[in-house]
Amino acid sequence: MKQLKFDVVVAGGGSAGVAAALAASRNGSKTLLIERHGAFGGEATNSWVSAYCGFYTKGDVPQQVVFGIGDEVLQRLKAYGEDICYTISPSTGNASVRFHPEVLKLVLDDLLEASSVDYRLYTSVVSVQVEHGKINSITIHDDEEDTLVMATSFIDATGNGNLIHMAGLKTDWGNEQGEVQQSSLAAWLENIPRGEIVMSLLTEAIQKGKEEGISSLDKEKGLIVKVADDTYGFLTIPSVSIRNLSGPELTASMMILRKKAHAYTDALQTYAQGFERTYLSATAPVIGIREARRMRGKVTVRGEDIMACKKSDEVVARAGWPAEIHSSSGLIYMDVKDNDWFDIPMGALISKDLCNLFAAGRTISCDSLALASLRVMGTGFATGHAAGVMASHYAQRGQLNCQEIQTILREQHALI
Repeated sequence: MKQLKFDVVVAGGGSAGVAAALAASRNGSKTLLIERHGAFGGEATNSWVSAYCGFYTKGDVPQQVVFGIGDEVLQRLKAYGEDICYTISPSTGNASVRFHPEVLKLVLDDLLEASSVDYRLYTSVVSVQVEHGKINSITIHDDEEDTLVMATSFIDATGNGNLIHMAGLKTDWGNEQGEVQQSSLAAWLENIPRGEIVMSLLTEAIQKGKEEGISSLDKEKGLIVKVADDTYGFLTIPSVSIRNLSGPELTASMMILRKKAHAYTDALQTYAQGFERTYLSATAPVIGIREARRMRGKVTVRGEDIMACKKSDEVVARAGWPAEIHSSSGLIYMDVKDNDWFDIPMGALISKDLCNLFAAGRTISCDSLALASLRVMGTGFATGHAAGVMASHYAQRGQLNCQEIQTILREQHALI
């Protein structure tokens, strides 16, 4: 079997994973980034979640709380002609940055091509080798060969905690009842009205469709995510509750979701004003999973921490998005204080079981309520940036010094 050696290996090429790989390489570490799908960007490109939440706080004048590599992505989107000014939703009051997924693919490709990162699409982790309290190597697979990859530090940015799971570690799943937020399948709708589409318009049409007997309609609240002047957008309402991440479970979920996408399109076309000529162009190739496995870390971010906007001396990232909870009964927001944020401490990104394993994005150590806030992609850039610096620092020093890590993050223009 072919063998490779790196300082830092990042599994998962979404917002968190790209940020982690770039941060580690910029800190002088030989870095590998692997992604099992055909594009970097994670949910943004593979699941068509075309709005970056978490870059800004909520308030009359939203404040940007994520800079660093995340902001570089925004600036490169702007250079491609995208409008990176935040949009405040008239339905929720939250500020997000809208974009076109195909343009984002180019932006992330450009960033990686200009870096020293070794990056690979269509590549999966198939096994993890653990000895003496640390990961020694992983085996990766593509359609040509298996490769044994050794490294000093490893980062799980898979979103589903796959690296952590394959290392044999216990993970957390859902709330105290074991329930996770619903997963959704984005539906690409054409011929929809220009401008912002309010949630109440969609809800009324869905309720009418249910009354008139359209099957497969259940969840009533949700949004169409779009750039304002476009006449197409991504309906994110079709949702299911997954019980695990197995092939049979996700296969059944995708089949259900595709039926739901057609049903919701039918309801909007029939009962929503301005949607008379709307049609379903496609559904996303990858299910959008909001909540799955979470690492058990040295520190756990909890729901009360986000509600209290708790600050930490060991901060490595900021987060200001409200707790956004998608359940079968609807969509609930629990707001963080206007124009405020909470700190994500270093220990939430470090495995309590393996000294060289770090997490980024929605895999970090937190409870279910905290995850409802910090899972979003803007915050993912921030935790990914932090994890990349931490993993690189550990690879070079064999230990972690919080003040030195904070200094490196500031030098890389992160806001902490």
